[in-house]
Amino acid sequence: MTRASAAYAAIAVVMTWPLARHATTAIGPDLGDPLFNIWVLLWTSGQVLAAAGGDLSALGGYWQGNIFHPQPYALALSEHLTPQMLMALPVLALTGNGILAYNLLLLASFVLSAVAMFWLVRTLTGHSLAAFIAGLAFAWAPYRLEQLSHLQVLTTFWMPLALLGFHRFVATGRMAPLAGGTVALVAQNLSCGYFLLYFPPFVAAWCLHEMVRLRRTADRRVWAGLTAAALTAAALTWPFVTPYLELREDGAAGVRPVEEIRHYSADVTGLVATPPASDLWRGVLPPSRTPEGAGFPGLTILLLASVAMGSAIARTASRTQARDLPVTMRLAGLTALVLLLAHVAAAGALLAGGQLWIPLGGTWFVHTNPAPLLLVVALSALALAAIAALLPARGAAPWPVGFTAAAVALSILLALGPAITSSGRVLGPGPYAWLLQLPRVDGARVPARFLMVAALWWALLAGFGAAMLLRRLPSRVALLVAGVLAAGVLAESWMAPMTLNARPGVVEGLVPPGTPPAGREIDPVYRVIADLPGAIVLIEFPFGEEAYELRAIYHAGHHRRPVINGYSGYVPEHYAAMAGTLQDVTADPERARAWLAESGATHALVHEAAFEGARGAAVSAWLLDAGARPVADSGSSRLFQLK
Repeated sequence: MTRASAAYAAIAVVMTWPLARHATTAIGPDLGDPLFNIWVLLWTSGQVLAAAGGDLSALGGYWQGNIFHPQPYALALSEHLTPQMLMALPVLALTGNGILAYNLLLLASFVLSAVAMFWLVRTLTGHSLAAFIAGLAFAWAPYRLEQLSHLQVLTTFWMPLALLGFHRFVATGRMAPLAGGTVALVAQNLSCGYFLLYFPPFVAAWCLHEMVRLRRTADRRVWAGLTAAALTAAALTWPFVTPYLELREDGAAGVRPVEEIRHYSADVTGLVATPPASDLWRGVLPPSRTPEGAGFPGLTILLLASVAMGSAIARTASRTQARDLPVTMRLAGLTALVLLLAHVAAAGALLAGGQLWIPLGGTWFVHTNPAPLLLVVALSALALAAIAALLPARGAAPWPVGFTAAAVALSILLALGPAITSSGRVLGPGPYAWLLQLPRVDGARVPARFLMVAALWWALLAGFGAAMLLRRLPSRVALLVAGVLAAGVLAESWMAPMTLNARPGVVEGLVPPGTPPAGREIDPVYRVIADLPGAIVLIEFPFGEEAYELRAIYHAGHHRRPVINGYSGYVPEHYAAMAGTLQDVTADPERARAWLAESGATHALVHEAAFEGARGAAVSAWLLDAGARPVADSGSSRLFQLK
């Protein structure tokens, strides 16, 4: 485990180079969502450190993030990242450098995901080389390149640990693995709101399947332990859910339009699409038609998964000839083989755009109605999932191959969203539409992120396939083959040199902002703001422009004063209303002045150099005309106290 961890760490540094070289000053890959996540880390760690210093009231303000003033529960407008913050707390306490803390968490997301999958696969198969490849397959799954700006989606290392803990408990009955699995599940719930919704049902199915596979369904102690774990996980997660429910009840956030959810669903053709960051497949495979919908798992992972499924099916077929096997088991094995073939054929036809050529009477006919194909894919996946619970106990494979394959299929189907499309054409309703009937699920707008759950199961299947392949080879040959497979996984996700500090676009008339200063070396004007006496509320100009809003909240994490500016997953109505006017105060000065007064701001900070031409000076002049008083200057940034 130690050597594997060191290898994964070295690979993470190489794959994301030159991030490690500039970890204290640069942000990978861009200055968009990572800046927001740095604000989250700075705000929450500041509250925790204040409480640790004796100000226990700081915990009461944990959810009252200092953006979008006066919006309550502003932190709950997006991810709270509490587990990530606790991991980075020592770095934040010692250095105050949010950029360094963020980059370390980004690197750790790769390393720890690899280590966790290694541990799970080695436990299940007993094969270290296969486990090492599975760790690479999970940590460097191509889909991760689609999520480099989303730390919460990359934080997946708790998933294999939860599966491992519950597997060990079912297998041994010991309490320590049960406790570990429960902690891992809670940590995963709190690390990413999407996986709070998407992952626990798979955990429940995994536990039930392991009980069947290991013949523990009659063990009341196992049932009691898993029930207690579920209740404990729910109880520990609930306090972090209630602020989101408060916002939903107030109407401030929590509901996404169905059209927006469809927009962020994967397209069937996305299963053969790769992210633009993939050097190997760029220009070879098409980009995804939908945001975050590039679901191609990689040829190497597909190969190993096919080995696992092929070996399991062959073993099942051979077992169906055994005289001691019950007739029901034989029928289940043969049915699974037929279903798998039908599933693969129909899925391939859907990837071809819903078209299937059928030989009939020596003539080829084209079948252009995709609905029957979709029905075959869906029903065969569900039937395979049901049969998978029967076969492992006596048949196909020593590991849960059938269940894992069914989990891959179900994850992909859910990623396709409420209306499944192929090349933009609607094929029919998807199982995600059923989830939307459940309470609160309509708050998640990106069903495509089920592809990260699919990446978990793909990697597990790849580990099984690697174990089946390598254990049949002489040790030296196995080592060589394992090296080739590992290189194949990494080559398909190769992205070095990693992009750093990519700037988001800005509207016409503004200058793109540079990289913000790191740690305690922030702009001196923000030190002035932090040291101002009394209660102040700050507004920064440019206002309402995403790139500059991100800089404003980044600095808000340092000076910790309430700001009118903001950026998050949801935008409060009062902010959206004033942004249309305050983005250009010179267009309607009187209306802009009214909005400024209504905002509650006591001070304004104008970054004059952010505007092209004389527009920045015009904003300062507008404030002076409204009776504002200059307080401090820092370069081209001017701080005013409002009348």
